[in-house]
Amino acid sequence: MRVIFIASNKDPASLNIAENVIEKFQLYEKYISTEFKVFERKNFKLVYVDIETIFLDRLNMQYDADLLIVLAKHTSSEGISSLTAHPTGNLLNEAKYGGEAQHIAYTNPWYMTEYFLNLFNVLKENGDNPRVSLEVTHHGPTEIEIPLFFVEIGSDIKRWTDKRLGEKIAEALYITLTKDEVTKKDAFVGFGGGHYAPAFSYYIKKEDIAIGHMVPKYALDYINQEHLFELFKKSLLNKPRALIDKKGIPSKKLNELISFFDKYSIEFLKI
Repeated sequence: MRVIFIASNKDPASLNIAENVIEKFQLYEKYISTEFKVFERKNFKLVYVDIETIFLDRLNMQYDADLLIVLAKHTSSEGISSLTAHPTGNLLNEAKYGGEAQHIAYTNPWYMTEYFLNLFNVLKENGDNPRVSLEVTHHGPTEIEIPLFFVEIGSDIKRWTDKRLGEKIAEALYITLTKDEVTKKDAFVGFGGGHYAPAFSYYIKKEDIAIGHMVPKYALDYINQEHLFELFKKSLLNKPRALIDKKGIPSKKLNELISFFDKYSIEFLKI
């Protein structure tokens, strides 16, 4: 598995995580071009960019890798200590934060899920208590052709620059990516619930499955048949499977989704 980490010079959390990734993976500085500073070792590479990571589509960068992991900050009005992971894409008909409207990126459910579970376990073993959660699919980039997901520190400058949090993320990434291979367990696209995907975050800790793209309740009215097929395709699912947060979807929309899944013989699971 060839992995590229992306860090932004404009993002303090990204720089924090990157510093710890370089140390944990023992990366060394390869070269500095006019555009990018690069560290690498074996199958791992870390690239520093000079734009916010949500705008990666704007860069003319060639990604010679199987997986892209983007290191970034998370912001929220709550301002609490949190560590998050999520796929990217604009499910609504707008693109305020990078990418194209109603476009989604590729993601890798197995590695994102494994990272999330490892991060949860690393923090539990050390008695740390930041909130660890998935987030639903949101913001850019959307046009990169390599599977990717974001790993983030939230939610203010104090946490973004907390080296201890950066260390925990680097440790979870190292555990995830230095295994011979992540198990290809059954993977799903999630539908329903709120932005922090509480039902899916809980369920993948309890059951032996993986999750890719996640569509929250607030985005369901913007998703048409073409988008539904795209969500499965860009979650790399050879066999489409849907995970439904039945309490997080209005009954009318739930019935519409189930009718669609029945029509196309798509396996679904209500939780």
